[in-house]
This record gives sequence, structure tokens and C-alpha cells, in this order.
Amino acid sequence: MKRYRTRYPRGLPVAGSVADYAGCCDTNSVICSDARGELLAGVRVNLLSTATRRHRAVGGRSPRAGDPTRPARDGRQELRRAGRKLTVPETTAANPPKVSIVSTAYNQETYVRQTYDSFVAQQTDFPVEIIVADDASTDSTPAIIREYTDRYPQLFRPIFRPENLGLNANLIGAMSTARGEYLALCEGDDYWIDPLKLSKQVAFLDRHPEAAVCFHPVWVVWDDGRADDVVYPPLEWHYDFSVEALIERAFIQTNSVMYRRLPRYDDIPADIMPLDYYLHLRHAVRGDVAMLPETMAVYRRHAEGMWYDALMNPSKFWLAQGAAHAATFDAVIDLIIGNPAREHVVGKMCDWVLGEIAKVPGTEGRAALLDCIARHPRLAMLALQYQRTDTPWRQFKGRLSNRMWKARANMDVYSARLKNQTTKARRSPTPIGEAR
Repeated sequence: MKRYRTRYPRGLPVAGSVADYAGCCDTNSVICSDARGELLAGVRVNLLSTATRRHRAVGGRSPRAGDPTRPARDGRQELRRAGRKLTVPETTAANPPKVSIVSTAYNQETYVRQTYDSFVAQQTDFPVEIIVADDASTDSTPAIIREYTDRYPQLFRPIFRPENLGLNANLIGAMSTARGEYLALCEGDDYWIDPLKLSKQVAFLDRHPEAAVCFHPVWVVWDDGRADDVVYPPLEWHYDFSVEALIERAFIQTNSVMYRRLPRYDDIPADIMPLDYYLHLRHAVRGDVAMLPETMAVYRRHAEGMWYDALMNPSKFWLAQGAAHAATFDAVIDLIIGNPAREHVVGKMCDWVLGEIAKVPGTEGRAALLDCIARHPRLAMLALQYQRTDTPWRQFKGRLSNRMWKARANMDVYSARLKNQTTKARRSPTPIGEAR
């Protein structure tokens, strides 16, 4: 696998409050003085020295093909449930769930079995409920959900929508029915690969009540093999878990997160997107953000995914989703009012959203931009206040970066050609009699 480099600058500030855990660790230690020491062994905290960060990566690189932690391309994981009983205590009125797993599904018959198997494979000493909300699927997804509900009635709480509500209303409605102290999210086309994922995150949050969000890296896998599998956030990333960094970089994948559940979710605006980004921030402003180093889940990229067009056809994506992005940052403004540092970062992101919409060619793009400004004047004002200044230094860095990437691309092409020629020469040696 190619090295997955981070584009973020070195020496980023850290959110020190996350690392201040009642004196149980220093800048280079591992939190292991917990009653559940085995689960917390290896859980590193935010405040780490540069040397410790470097040792976290395997030789400074992302794991390569053949690494035992790498997910198989065909999706068959080492989560074998055959021949063993479930290790999740039953949820009763006297024993409410500690964790509510919330999973939405819509026409995902190809993926949901693997998703639900990864839920059932979780090994915990606390009760868990699995809320599966199907948004009026027209394929066999509802039948698969009923199958798992019949097999594990003590775990699954299905919700079948009579008509399609859309992702936001479906997810918000499902989260509003949750009873657990903590929420874990995973959509129907993603899955988990560590049977102790929930136990590790619960142990961490129980130990640290000041933390509101706990997440971990995930494998990002292309189903069609379009690109190499990578770990995100990258193992080389210099960690900054502040709210400002989360606003700007969105470094939490949804199927890795565990929240400390809030009293209500039904007041979330229905027109925002991405909803998970807003949820991360809604919880993060109420406490600290912590990251466990283990890679414990897989996030799929495929043609049916909602983010596919963002990479393959940006103009189509921003024309369709630009208004929802603008609504998201308009809602985020309410979360950071009174904090100048956060307002500055949100202002830059507002400017970025409007800039991406403005790149859509033709009259459609112009109409979409004017519509966003008319609907969200507060967002437009904040974007004007904190717009990115195109200084000579920024222009120089942009030109230099483009030239470096072009040079690197040319070198990659040259190396590939040279390797191909060398391989052909080895496969077709010159006969001795014809040697000059």
C-alpha cells in the first residue's frame, strides 16, 4: 500500500484537557490503571510526544497488504460467531441498556448482514440494544432485519418506516428512541472488525466522564478496488482533538464514534447534510474528544454511497447537496456563538462551502449560490467576515504545491514504465546463442 500522507501542518496545538485524567498518565504513558486494565491497555491519550506518535505507525507508514489487521477485500472478517453463545447480557426493565447501537438502512441488502453480524459479535459485560431503522426499503433489507430480530429478540429493536423519510429524519427518529447511556452509530453498509470495540469505548468513557465523544481510526475500503485501502485518520497524523480542528477537518468517521447520549435530538434541523458532522460537533462542544488508537471498523466507498459523487462528480454533488451543506454550517453557528476562535474557523468553512457551490458551471450553479445566500444570510455574512484572503504567499504556495504534485506524478509514471520494461526483460531473456 502506498504511504498515506497527511496534508496537515506539523506542530498542531493539542486539546490538553483531554489528556488531563486525574494524574493517571503523563505525556508518554498508556492509560492502564483502570479496573478494566486489559481493555484500556494501549489506549493512548491526546497529549503525546512526537516520538510516541511516530512509534504508533508501523515504520512510519500505514499497514501494508498482508497485515493481520487489514480487512479482507472480500469482506470476510475474523468475527466467527459459529459455535459460541452471545456474550451480551440481556436488556430488561431492571437492566437497561448501557449502549444503544443505532443503524439506519435503505436498500442495502448486499451489506446489512455483515453489518449486523459485526454487532452481534460484540463481547460485552453490559446490556446492549440494537436499533435498526429501515427507511421503507424496496429490496430484501426489511426481511433481513426481521430475520435478525427473530434470531436475537433480546438485542434488536427494529423500526420499519411506512414511507421514505430520508436519512436525517430516519436517523434522528431512531436516536430519539435510544435508551442507552451511550450511543454508537453504524450505517447499514459499514461494519466493525473488533469484537471488543464497544467494551473498549465504554471503559474509556466510564473512566473519563469529562469526555463526550470517543472514536477510533477506520479502514476506508473501495469496493471496486479503485484505490488502495487506507486508515483514516492516518496513523501519521499529529493529533489535535479541539472543536476548532473538528470543524475544519472532520476527522471522525461515523461508524467509529461513541457519544455520551444527550437528552434530546428532535430539535435538529431536518435539512442539514452531512448530519453526522453536525452530530459530532453537537456532542463535542459539551465535553472532550478522545481517540483510541486501534483500527476497529471498516467504512465502505461504493457507487451507491452518498459521498461517491463528491469524489467522482463534484459539480453534480454540490448542485444537489450545496444547500444542505449551507444549512449545516448555519446550524453549527448556533453551537459556537460567543467563541471568537470557533467563529473564525466556521467562517472559513462557510466561505469554502459557498466557493464550492460557485464552482458549479452554468446558470444552475449561479442560481444555487444565490439561493443559499438568500436562505442563510447569517452564513453569508460570516463567510464575508472570515473569507480566505488570497495573499501573495498563498498564491506562491499554491503554485509550488501544484508543481510538486505534477513532478511527483511524472516520476510515478516513469517508475511504472521502467518497472514494466524490467519485468518484460526478465521474462524474455536473450538466448545465449544470440548474445552479442
